[in-house]
Amino acid sequence: MNTGITDDDLKAIKALCPRLYAAVGWGAGTLPDWQAFRACCHPQAVLAPLSSGSASTIGVESFVAAMEEQRASGTLTDFSETELANSVEAFGNVASVRSSFVTVLNGEQRRGVTFAQIVRHDNNWLILSAIWDNESETLQLPADFT
Repeated sequence: MNTGITDDDLKAIKALCPRLYAAVGWGAGTLPDWQAFRACCHPQAVLAPLSSGSASTIGVESFVAAMEEQRASGTLTDFSETELANSVEAFGNVASVRSSFVTVLNGEQRRGVTFAQIVRHDNNWLILSAIWDNESETLQLPADFT
């Protein structure tokens, strides 16, 4: 069966979330790479961090501005994300990725999951939308997500 997805496509799709996570991080002596972050996203990408408890969306530039404000003010002194595992379903010019991650914020570690919708745009795979949530006292990642 021809799904229109090559091995190279699958590699590119699987690389998107880890590249996005690497770009957004910072710590002592390092800064986020916002150009690399933007390069992972469709120009009209929509992001929805549910860890705040609110189901609202934000554009890429607004997300960058909010993160920069937290970094510059010292609210977040260090931030990193690393992918734990992923699952991909793809067909033609679309893909869906489930990416579990570990985040370190101001030295505190937590885990979560991102669900990203990926599209082929100008021969590149880009994130069109991403929604994520973090573990809590009442919400844990299933074993098959890690």
